Amino acid sequence: MKRELVAEISRLGGDFSDPVWQWLVLNGPHGSTFTWSQTSKEPPRYVGIEHLQRIVVERAETDSSFSERVKIATRKALLSNDVNLLRRAIQVAAVVGDEAELQQISALISHETEEVAADARASAFYLQNRLGT
Repeated sequence: MKRELVAEISRLGGDFSDPVWQWLVLNGPHGSTFTWSQTSKEPPRYVGIEHLQRIVVERAETDSSFSERVKIATRKALLSNDVNLLRRAIQVAAVVGDEAELQQISALISHETEEVAADARASAFYLQNRLGT
C-alpha cells in the first residue's frame, strides 16, 4: 500500500494490516471500474454490484465475522478524504450497510467529485431498495 493510503487508514482509525482493510482497499470487485448495472464493457449479464454481493456472502460463509468487520471498516472509510477509498466504501456499503451508512452515503450525493456523487446516488438507491425503505 502507498504510504499516503496507510496514513489515511490510520487517520480514520483503521489498521492497514487488517485483512478486511486490505480487501476493502486493494481487492474485491469494487473500485474505479465498478459497475452498478450491466454495461457493454463487461461480459453479458455481468453486474458489479451483484458480483460484489456474491463475494461478500462467500467470504462471510468462511469467516463469520467478515460482514460485521467490513461494515465497521466501511463506516470509517466513508469519512475518507481519499476519493478512491471513499468510492470503494460507498460501493461496499451498498451491500453491507444499514440506515447509518445510508445517511452517510446520502450526504455524499452532492460531493464535489462527480464519480463520488454518482456512486453515492447509485449506492443510496440500491441500499434503500435492499433495506426496504
